[in-house]
Parts: sequence; C-alpha cells; structure tokens
Amino acid sequence: MKKFVLVATTILMTFGSLSVFADDRPAPPPNGDRPEPPSFSDIDTNGDGVLTKDELRGPFLEDFDKLDVDGSGSLTEDELPTPPEPR
Repeated sequence: MKKFVLVATTILMTFGSLSVFADDRPAPPPNGDRPEPPSFSDIDTNGDGVLTKDELRGPFLEDFDKLDVDGSGSLTEDELPTPPEPR
C-alpha cells in the first residue's frame, strides 16, 4: 500500500508540475515579421510637407518640442530621427 501511495504521489507531482510550462499567451512574432513603420507621407495627412502636433501620436507627439529644432511649430522630414536598421 505504501508503495502504491508513493508511486501515485510521484506521478501526480510529475504531471501536476507540467502545468507550470503551459502558457496560453501566443508567441511573439519573429523579428522579421515586424510591420513597416509608417512613412513620412503616411503621417502627413494634409500633404503640406510638414508634420504638426495634430498629425502626430505617441512618442513623436511627446517629444515634439525636442524634435522641432528650428522652433517652427512643425516637423520636417529632416528633423525626424532615422529609424533603426533591421537586423
């Protein structure tokens, strides 16, 4: 009887611990599957060749004053940082 309890406990502990490795989250996409960042013309919704605060979102909007080096209140393509090279 003791042997049965020992074997049953060992089996239950082994299979019970496997649930730790189960992960319901999907795997992140490989590095090559990253979407292309939007181009300057995609962001420039009114087509005037500069970006204003109304056309920006996210980090560019948060850093707008730092990126606007000439203080014009708009960003040209030259004032934007270049995107990193893909690996």
